[in-house]
Amino acid sequence: MNKTSSRLTYSLFFLLFFIMTPLLTFYALGYRYDFKTGHVEKDGALYIKSYPRGAEIYLDGKKINKKTPTQIINIQAAIHSVQVQKDSYVPWTKKLEVKPGDTTFAEDIVLFLENRPKTYLGSGSSKYLVNELKDKYVYLTSDYHLMITDVEEAKNFDIFTLDKNYDLLAWSKDNQKLLLKNTSVYYIFDINQKTLAKLSLDSIDKIVWGDDNQTLFYLKNSQLFKYNLMLPEKPTNKQIELSQPISDFAFYKDYLLILYSVGKNNYVEQLNKDDFKNLQTINNVNLGQLEILAASNDQAIFTIGSQLYIKNKEKDLISLPVTLAKIHDQRLLISSGHEIILYNYQTDWQDLIDRSSQIVVDVTWHPNGSYFIDEINNKTYLTEIDGRYIRNTIELLDNPLTKTYVFNKKGDRLFILTPQENFYLTIQ
Repeated sequence: MNKTSSRLTYSLFFLLFFIMTPLLTFYALGYRYDFKTGHVEKDGALYIKSYPRGAEIYLDGKKINKKTPTQIINIQAAIHSVQVQKDSYVPWTKKLEVKPGDTTFAEDIVLFLENRPKTYLGSGSSKYLVNELKDKYVYLTSDYHLMITDVEEAKNFDIFTLDKNYDLLAWSKDNQKLLLKNTSVYYIFDINQKTLAKLSLDSIDKIVWGDDNQTLFYLKNSQLFKYNLMLPEKPTNKQIELSQPISDFAFYKDYLLILYSVGKNNYVEQLNKDDFKNLQTINNVNLGQLEILAASNDQAIFTIGSQLYIKNKEKDLISLPVTLAKIHDQRLLISSGHEIILYNYQTDWQDLIDRSSQIVVDVTWHPNGSYFIDEINNKTYLTEIDGRYIRNTIELLDNPLTKTYVFNKKGDRLFILTPQENFYLTIQ
């Protein structure tokens, strides 16, 4: 090779080096030329986290040499098909958009068992009562056996046989007593002592437990009374002085809500339950049964009959028609009959999850807040909240019986009570 050829070859390699080095550097940094748009774009990334861990990941049908939880980098900005799977579990699939220079997160993935074992706990009932913590429920069988299912222990206990049929009204806050009713007579059943005590109350409209487990509040003749159980022989009744005759009331932590009417207008007052100081007055509400979903010094979320109300002191009243409303953190699952809506009451943002020609019978949050149970047309489904592309849904049951659903805290067992049987499904 002569000197001229050598110089040309050297110059060519030198030129290629200076051209290719920046290109390779930009490529290593995740930049790509998009022939569709004619622009240079930076790659994105995916962060995938699942429960259980160690699940395989497929990106656009190709297996990734990593398992969950993990971050996958240098992914071309586009919509990609992602599948997360593990032996014995239902695969999770979704299309996710990866944006230039950003990381797309999918970290609320729960993989549920393909075969969900059913564990029988005993005969069922249509008379039941779930406690406030949702870690126990009590029910009464057809032969008057009082049964308690401990959700965390996954056990069922026959605690007592009653002498006749009773309605189950309320648990005490410490879960040691039950408020029962037969016709118009009220009773306290002590779970530990196995005793049934009659209360000296009659012709009352509503009764609930107080926080100290020795106090009941009841409504009679539009007046609210406090009933002290400390002296069973001589329980004390004290009328609570309120500004108006009331039609209903409800407690939530440190707050008391009362419903009353003045002329043709209906009001709800939010009071401090200790000194009954007024925190806010809410007008333009319906009459009906009052139930509180959440309350704080600045806000009250409650239902009256088939209407949901959200009132922040600094904002106008929000009113929505509902047949079901369940709360989890700052979000509500709402059904107005044929629809299921996810509603964030802090940001006033909502998302239509499902619309059906059939009536939505029930909705229940999974403890992690990323999934929920819904029952439509006798079928029970487990559905994810994440609405990107298509929500992953699993059919759990196809059963026409009336059902009550309770999750354990971990969310790996779903307890189901029907009039015929009491059982749980292991779902994770």
